[in-house]
This record gives sequence, structure tokens and C-alpha cells, in this order.
Amino acid sequence: MELKTESSDGKKVYQGDKAECDMCPYKARCCSSKRGEPRTINTDDKEPLRQKMNEKMEQESSKEIYKKRKKIVEPVFGQIKNSGFRGFSLRGHEKASGEFSLACAVHNFKKVVRAILGGKVCLESKGLAPMVA
Repeated sequence: MELKTESSDGKKVYQGDKAECDMCPYKARCCSSKRGEPRTINTDDKEPLRQKMNEKMEQESSKEIYKKRKKIVEPVFGQIKNSGFRGFSLRGHEKASGEFSLACAVHNFKKVVRAILGGKVCLESKGLAPMVA
């Protein structure tokens, strides 16, 4: 593919040759332009990092780690999303980080309330303590 444009922030646009794309047996699967244009691929300065991560994720040790992540971390994100948090209202890393921290605190607070109401913990004058059977 030929480099068509490159911007100052590292974004690059590559485009295939029209004659080659027209002769290719995979054109219907590869080229999705309604005007019949050849395949275009957009990249940025982070592409080498993505490629490195893809290679890392092909290793068996990485696959094992991410299997654990699916069971431990990802359900919490899903629960937070299902409780109504779909996107950030604020802009900027610091403000969005604070907003997400608040969403996580609410999630954890709900867990504590469920544990208290479910009888897993009881309230004493000195704080939370396990229930004695």
C-alpha cells in the first residue's frame, strides 16, 4: 500500500492501488467503499505499540493472565455500566478520573449495603463485624 497522507501528529493514511484491487479475488471482502475506491488503512504513531501488544497477547502466559482478568475485573465494569454509568459527563483526564472513582465508590457502597441487608455482616457500635452464627 502506498502512503497517501501523513499529518504532523503522526497519523498516516495508506491506500491500495486501484488496478491491483480490481484484479484481486478478495476485493469484495477487503474493499468496502461504495464508490469502488481501493482499500484505505489509517494508522497513527501508536501503531507500533498496538503491534507489540498483539504479539504479547499471542503468548500462552498472557492468555492465562487475561483469562483471570475476565473473571475478576471485567464483571465489575459490566455491573457499573448496567447500573447506569455509560459515559463521562466531564472532560479532561483528572475530572473523568474523579467521576470514575465516584462510580466505583458507589458500586462498592452498594456491595456493602447488600452484605449488611443479606446478613453477611452486622453493625456494632465499633464498626462492621462478621455475624456470629
